[in-house]
Amino acid sequence: MDIPVRRKPGTPSKGKREPITTRVPEEQRSVYTQRAHELGIPVSSWVAKVLAEHEGLEIPDYVLKELEKAERERAFQAAEEYDYPQSA
Repeated sequence: MDIPVRRKPGTPSKGKREPITTRVPEEQRSVYTQRAHELGIPVSSWVAKVLAEHEGLEIPDYVLKELEKAERERAFQAAEEYDYPQSA
């Protein structure tokens, strides 16, 4: 009898990835973090997105999912901020 393997709760897997360690000029770092913040995704996902776009590659699925989630959250927040008229 096979016993199902339980995954630990937490962040879903983003699949197999490889680290790339890089350093950027201090004065540029804030630009990169701001761009990621504007999209609502982590800086590492933003870097993966930009590199894929630059090289004409597909944007990784996990980045697309993060972008979709961030867009839904922005739409939800915008709907909450809308001042609905009160009925009489």
